[in-house]
Amino acid sequence: MDLGMTGYQIIGGIRGSYAANAPVDENVQTEETADTLLVEFVCPVHCEVVAFGVVVTEDFTSQATDAVVSLKKALTVGGSETVLKALTLGSSNTALVRGNGTRSNTAATPPKDNQVAIAADADLDTGDVVYADLDTLTPTQPLANLHFWPGEVLILEHTTASTGAGGAYVPFAIVKMSGPDFTQDNTWRELRSGEEVLD
Repeated sequence: MDLGMTGYQIIGGIRGSYAANAPVDENVQTEETADTLLVEFVCPVHCEVVAFGVVVTEDFTSQATDAVVSLKKALTVGGSETVLKALTLGSSNTALVRGNGTRSNTAATPPKDNQVAIAADADLDTGDVVYADLDTLTPTQPLANLHFWPGEVLILEHTTASTGAGGAYVPFAIVKMSGPDFTQDNTWRELRSGEEVLD
């Protein structure tokens, strides 16, 4: 999804109907089994991930093992992948909290941010949105890795399947993109009319 002139785009996210095992009509599949590639995006320009998370499309139930979705990077298509952030969905993620506000305009007090910690897997319901904390990437991965160079690959992958029923979700990344960079040795361009190759 292109967010107009802001330079932001959403990769993944909800778009129409979904199939369990494969994208249909370019739609992103929901989670089903472990190590399922959900979306792979080759960056044509410099870009930076500013948010990563999921939209829950099916109520979660109690489960012994919580689902995990990962934000990954590869230097080239088919290259070795590096996990930047693994987001656990469920009560085993003790850092998962939500606001205590209301959508009602008649609320006596303004809503507060991040006040209610998750108590049970079943707290995650259809329509809920879960954001990862990108200030804390996977250990050994610097925050600079949220920057992608032209030709690098952004990957959203379902890496751990939950052991309970339900809990389907669709991952997304919000990405800030910049213009092309013709100075890189992996970037080619056509010469403009009348332009010559420099020594």
